[in-house]
Amino acid sequence: MVLQNFPMQANGAEMLRLGCCLAIERGLKVCAPVHDAILIEAPLDEIEQAAKETQRAMADASAIVLDGFRLNTDAKIIKFPDRYMDDRGTSMWERVLRILQKHQL
Repeated sequence: MVLQNFPMQANGAEMLRLGCCLAIERGLKVCAPVHDAILIEAPLDEIEQAAKETQRAMADASAIVLDGFRLNTDAKIIKFPDRYMDDRGTSMWERVLRILQKHQL
């Protein structure tokens, strides 16, 4: 079963790698790939446009890897003072904040 899924996982990884490369080449600030997404940073007044350009980079990457087929993507924009975290990261972030509060002067 693992071998049957390999082409899908490998192509997904290549699309993400190439999407990150294209985003950086287009001047976007890529902070990190996150599973099957790209976390970017941009000024608040530019974030919507940066997200759209990142989506274009991912669509272009999918077209390259999938012989012209362009995958659709969605975007979740998080603005300061909020921060990105998934379910697994919530408990870790809360722990870090507790430690920092204990050690503040």
